[in-house]
Amino acid sequence: MASLTTITPRNIMFKVDGPRGLWCGGDPARTAFFDGMSLMFPEGERFFMDAVRDNAGAVSDPQLQAEIKGFTTQEAIHSREHLRYNRMVTERAGPAVTRLEDGVKKRIAFVNRIFGPKRRLAMTVALEHFTAILASSLLKRTDLLADADPEMARLWRWHAIEESEHKAVAFDVYRTVAPGILGYLLRAQVMLTVTLTFSFFLFVHVATILKADGHSNLRNWLRLLGLFWGPKGVITRTALPWLDFFRPGFHPWDHDNREDLDSHRARLTPAA
Repeated sequence: MASLTTITPRNIMFKVDGPRGLWCGGDPARTAFFDGMSLMFPEGERFFMDAVRDNAGAVSDPQLQAEIKGFTTQEAIHSREHLRYNRMVTERAGPAVTRLEDGVKKRIAFVNRIFGPKRRLAMTVALEHFTAILASSLLKRTDLLADADPEMARLWRWHAIEESEHKAVAFDVYRTVAPGILGYLLRAQVMLTVTLTFSFFLFVHVATILKADGHSNLRNWLRLLGLFWGPKGVITRTALPWLDFFRPGFHPWDHDNREDLDSHRARLTPAA
């Protein structure tokens, strides 16, 4: 299945220089959640690009080849902007941020050493599904960023839009190199492993940032509990889309969020 929407790389440089404090409505929990995810992105996006490129030689379909180019261009810009974003987090939270980033680099280097191209692509497919369902939830649940710093909100909406646009590219490349039941079993097994590791390290990132910011207390942990498990929580709203990944006939565009994409693209105009 081809992408149901155009993959449009947007070379935007966001105004993320300098410390911004608790930029997400003054809420330490939401700020730490978004910042914790951002610390994963620069190296993670490079890993995704390498995994797709390492398998792209098996792709003969010209449309998918064009989508691979759009995917890698978008991811390269994401990596650049989140690297700049993370310098802002470092100015606020200090050397703890650098230690977290070093941890991401070491884990990815380890994965690159021990796994072959097909498994690394399966990991990319699993992580791209995470980013896609989180992006879709962000575009639907507008209250998460309603009181945020306008430029930071714009950055996260931009990232969510582009993750949605290219959400099927790695999956379609994977189906080319790993078709049939064996390909399905590998991606299902990898998703279980990735779910555990992604969740664990995101928790570590959020907890470390809360502590570095001086806000690791019961009140903020209860806020995080609501953010993840509340009626409109991140996990609550993404559990079923996550589970759908294990259906043998699943495809990312089975979750058609083009209506939300269309409504948010106009909001990429520069913040005042």
